[in-house]
Order: sequence, then structure tokens, then C-alpha cells
Amino acid sequence: MRESKIDKVLALVCSNGGWSSVYSAYPGLNEAVSKSNNHGGSPQVPCPKTGNGKTKFRLFRDWAVSGGAYHNDVGALPGGIDVIAFMENCSKSDALNKIIDICGGDLSSITHEYVRTVKDSQPKGLAEDEKAKRVAKLEKLFDHAIPAAYDKTGRIQAYLNSRGLKTDAKTLPFTLGYADELWWGDGQSKPKKLHGLLGSMTDVNCNRITIHRTFLNNKGLKADVAKPKMLMPPPSYIGGCSIKIDAPVQTETETFIGLCEGIETALAIREATGCPMWSCYSDSLLEMVKLPEHITSVLIFADKDVSGAGLEKAEALAARLKREGKHVDIYLPPMDIPEGSKSVDWLDVYTATGTQHFPFRLPTELSVNTGVSV
Repeated sequence: MRESKIDKVLALVCSNGGWSSVYSAYPGLNEAVSKSNNHGGSPQVPCPKTGNGKTKFRLFRDWAVSGGAYHNDVGALPGGIDVIAFMENCSKSDALNKIIDICGGDLSSITHEYVRTVKDSQPKGLAEDEKAKRVAKLEKLFDHAIPAAYDKTGRIQAYLNSRGLKTDAKTLPFTLGYADELWWGDGQSKPKKLHGLLGSMTDVNCNRITIHRTFLNNKGLKADVAKPKMLMPPPSYIGGCSIKIDAPVQTETETFIGLCEGIETALAIREATGCPMWSCYSDSLLEMVKLPEHITSVLIFADKDVSGAGLEKAEALAARLKREGKHVDIYLPPMDIPEGSKSVDWLDVYTATGTQHFPFRLPTELSVNTGVSV
């Protein structure tokens, strides 16, 4: 049987000292590698690509063999090829070529027998029982949740208002949900029973992959916990996924959608412009989002960060979408980043100045319904 290029590259990595050798080419990965413990994995460290955050990234316990890791904004990176694709902002195919270059640029020394030996020793990814547990937890939450528009406690409306939004909660699309009983836990602090706004994160074919949770207290305000916003552990890779708040709008000449990072930012943009929106959760997932072919025009509402990451990721996404034949516009907040802050987004613009600095307002017949009169 002829080996695949992936099999040959994995064998090449093994023959060159394993993933620790490959990762040594990336200063950002060195901290996680150097802190890997006797159990194999690493504690949470800053993002190895941007340096942002203190607990963004960790290596799996079997990383020395699989190369696998977890990024809080991206989800599971099951193997070393996925990690390099993430680090390089490239496809898995291009990541393979990068790994070959790091390992000396030559696959000819890798024999059929050696490939088979390495392949047989490779971990098979997330164990089936763990996948089943994650799916069961997602389904349980989904089954017990209701559409956010049906919340009769007033907590969803209170949360929207607390963020400076005017949207009538009763008009929220069914892609946003509400859980009256939602357990919060970070594996370190004592679990708490709270409430929550839910966002269904789906792939390009609208298959639900995971659920985004915003934890709320009894008054509908953001809960006072270490991490009030969390993704549920996904049973599969979430690169390419998004929270599809609205359906794309079709006109005689185009089908368009707006993209941004956070759910609340998306809701602010909807109020101010009428534009249908998808939330991608983070700049990393924004860059990787996949869109169906029938969408022809994309409006990217980027965050403005001190690091420049928001615009950088938006531009990388725009370049890819243009190669796919789509028309793309990027809108950056016109406000300066406040002193002491790391970023500013379109929600900040909306709450500070209203609609006046937004780039457009769609005609009523094309606008999504937010229950707000503009």
C-alpha cells in the first residue's frame, strides 16, 4: 500500500527527534514545551503565536507523540500538523511542507517499513468514549435550553441592556439560547449553578460542533466568575465554525453576511446597521471561518487591538475569501483605544457614540429585525 504524504511526514518527524524538535523552530511554543511535566502535558501558557493571555494554550499529555494541543480560542488542535497550520496561518497541506523544511527537506530516506512502524504507534485522536461524553453533554444542554427569545425571567433582556444594547430580546434569532440552570466550573474553583446566554457554534454545513456560554447571575448581569464566557469542550475540531446569528441576506445582485468576533459586538452591529451577522468568538476563529459558496459578499467588522491582531486576522481572512471569489470589505473602529485598554470593538463604538460612526445603514427591507427603531 502506498503511504500518504501525511504518513511520511509523521515518520520524518519521528526520525528527527519528534515534535519537540519541530516545535523548537517556534519561540512561542518553547514555553509550553519547556514546562511540560512528568505527566507529559503542559500547564496553560500564553498564545504561542501572539503572546496574548496567560492561559490560552496547553499541550496534550501525549503531545510528544501526537503533537496535539488545545487553544482556548480555537479549540482542540489534535496533532502536530494542526498546531503548525495554526502557527503558520496556513492549510494542513502547506503545514506539511513547512514541517518537511524544518526536518531537513527530504522524505527520500523514509522507508515503507519505517512509515508503517510509526503509523502503528500513532495515537488515534480523541478517544471514542471521550467524544461520546462531550456529545452527550452538548445534547443535554441543548435539550434543556430554550431560545433566548422565549426567556420569561427577563435575564436575557437585562444582560443585553447591561451591555448597552437595545435589542428586544423577543426578536433574537433561535441560534441564541437561554439556560435557566447552567453549571460553571473551570476545573480549579468550586462549581456554581448559574444562568446563561448560549450561542450554537456550527460548521460550514450548519452541523452543531459546540456551544458558547455567557454565564449570568440572577439579575441577568455577567456572572462574577473567573471566566464568564466559555466554549464547551468540542468533540471535534472547531476551526471554520461560527455562531450564525442570522441567515445571509440575498438581493438581486449578491448574498451577504457580516462577520465579527463577539456575540455582543454582532448584536451592536445589527442594531446600528441592520446587517445580518455571524459571531466567530475570537480573532483566531474569525481568520479560519468557512463560508458556503452561495455567499458572495462579506463585511468584516474587525476589533482594533494594541497588538494589531484583530486587523491582521481580518486581513488574512479577507485575502482568503477574495481568492475564493468573494467581495470583501473590512471595517475598523474609528475610535482610539482607551488608555489602559488592549482593544476597542464596534460594541464600544456603539455604546460611546451611537450609530453615527458606523459605515452604513441598510434599507429597512434588507435589515434584520432587532425591535429597535433607528
